[in-house]
Amino acid sequence: MANDEGGEKTEEASGHKLSEARKKGQVPKSMEVTSALVLLAAGASLVILGPLGWDRMMGMFRHFVWRMTEFDPTTVDLWPWFYTAFREVLILVLPLAFIIMIVSVAVNVFQIGGFMVVSDAVTPKLDKLNFIKGFGRFFKLKSVVDGLKSVLKIGLIFYMSYLVIEDHLEEFAVMSQMEAAQMGLLTMRVIAELFFKVVITLLILAVFDYAYQKWQFMQDMKMSKQEVKDEYKQMEGDPKVKARIRQIQMEASKKRMLGDVPKADVVITNPTHFAIALVYNAAMAQAPLVLAKGQDLMAQRIKDVAKESKIPIVENKPLAQALYKVVEVGQVIPLEFYKAVAEVLSYVYRLKGKVPGGRRR
Repeated sequence: MANDEGGEKTEEASGHKLSEARKKGQVPKSMEVTSALVLLAAGASLVILGPLGWDRMMGMFRHFVWRMTEFDPTTVDLWPWFYTAFREVLILVLPLAFIIMIVSVAVNVFQIGGFMVVSDAVTPKLDKLNFIKGFGRFFKLKSVVDGLKSVLKIGLIFYMSYLVIEDHLEEFAVMSQMEAAQMGLLTMRVIAELFFKVVITLLILAVFDYAYQKWQFMQDMKMSKQEVKDEYKQMEGDPKVKARIRQIQMEASKKRMLGDVPKADVVITNPTHFAIALVYNAAMAQAPLVLAKGQDLMAQRIKDVAKESKIPIVENKPLAQALYKVVEVGQVIPLEFYKAVAEVLSYVYRLKGKVPGGRRR
């Protein structure tokens, strides 16, 4: 059990840890999924754009052949020839490159759950240049698994190639008797069949690899019991610190409350357990307002301040108990207490020679 507390990662990663890892660009992602889908998109694009590209390439070839008689390196300006060839190559390559780029970005965004801008990923880290650490990474489980995946992929590609060629052995045997167009068509058909069988195989592998990458990521993100406790303290705050903060806040609140007692018109007491300081000023509120209240020791402190400030103290056990339970500091008294409080204030005002609302006669 002590070992588990010390550092063994047995707890599932918290939402906070996963969120922090995501901010650093650490998310489960399979490069096999990206590679397979990009390869599929490239193949599909070639099938769709191939005929148009072939016609354009043949047109360019015929154009150069027809003008070959004009070609003389010593007299002819070569720039238009190079420009035409470069332009045609761009027209053929750019659509395919654009499709591959869009698919690659879309697949990666889908895997990580949205666009992310991660500064840590592009920040140079000198520890990555450490030869000893770099050499040690070769022997980690992830490196071994990646190596096995590469071997498996190569093996499957060779096996698929063998199966496809075996299926077309009879056609290959008579290929020498075919016309050039037939030979080209057969070759293209075999290449296309091999290509899509390999892509489907890679897609199947990609599904398993993504599941493995997600499992491995969650294993790497696991936390020890101590890490869970530390994170809770960080998120929720240390209970001791929070208790101290609450204590300081309560003391400050009590000081403010006691500081308001001299403003009161009367302090109603239990007489020993409760004390309620009330003020009535029409400019402040439409009904008497509770400036301070306390129980036991705080009640005694309120009474001491009232005595020092010559604030009348009136004993009324039922009223003091009821007001303490119902009204908070800073609130006006409820309607049901108006009559009882009015009688107390009338008595106090008669003693002070004041009228309700805080004015002297």
